[in-house]
Amino acid sequence: MDVPLRDEEISTFFSQLERNLGVSLDISKKYLLEARLKPVSEEANYPSVGEFIRYLNRSRQASWHEKAFAALTTNETTFFRDPAFFLTLQECVLPTLIRHRSDLKRLRIWSAAASSGQEAFSLAMMIRLYFPEISHWDIDIFGSDVSLPVLAKARKGIFNESEIKRGLPTHYLNKFFKKIDLNQYQISDAIRSMVRFESCNLINDSYPNGSYDLIFLRNVLIYFSAENKSLVLEKINKLLANDCGTLFLGGAESINGNLKYDINLNSKWTFYIKKGVTLYDR
Repeated sequence: MDVPLRDEEISTFFSQLERNLGVSLDISKKYLLEARLKPVSEEANYPSVGEFIRYLNRSRQASWHEKAFAALTTNETTFFRDPAFFLTLQECVLPTLIRHRSDLKRLRIWSAAASSGQEAFSLAMMIRLYFPEISHWDIDIFGSDVSLPVLAKARKGIFNESEIKRGLPTHYLNKFFKKIDLNQYQISDAIRSMVRFESCNLINDSYPNGSYDLIFLRNVLIYFSAENKSLVLEKINKLLANDCGTLFLGGAESINGNLKYDINLNSKWTFYIKKGVTLYDR
């Protein structure tokens, strides 16, 4: 007979989740456990989600913990999510960065919490379509996530009819995708080659090397505690290029008064620049 989880057991598991991924859930979110963890618990050969969580609570952290934690992250994403964000990129931020990097002919961009890749691929397609003058540049678009299954999907660049219809304009579909069966489309090799995907835990992992001209951290901090938000923003700030570093958050997120950033409101979408950057009108 399956013994229901006590609230104390759920809280213990949620505490582990926050320590490891930064994601903060309270007991009101316990309904997520059955749906999100059932496939993982079955893969681990546990008779119920409750027994699986009890095992995780009493065991040293291992691969099953990582799979369980990743299953509780939200992987909601679409092509060209938030049109105002992409218009701000197209009309303001990318032209400014391109002018500023015209000597180096290089752009480094990080899409953090990239999920199955739609944000990073949307950016790559936009660059190819609207900025052909930099087609010969060294353009490094890095997409990261903690979930290995969604990263595997991103690397394949294959999306079903439903995913294609959610936000992808027809002219992008016609130019950059091929239909590979009745319900699936694959993004072109030219676009896939512009983006690399790797695992990165924003709380515990070391961050990528070097500096980035542009970082997307959209719809991530809303799941973090105030302490972890500050921790991540401090780490991100160190990675932003001193001369042009630009950060985008989600529409409901802010830098929480972090003094190492300035805010730019003169656009369709608010973005943040590293303190001292003077490229943009404000």
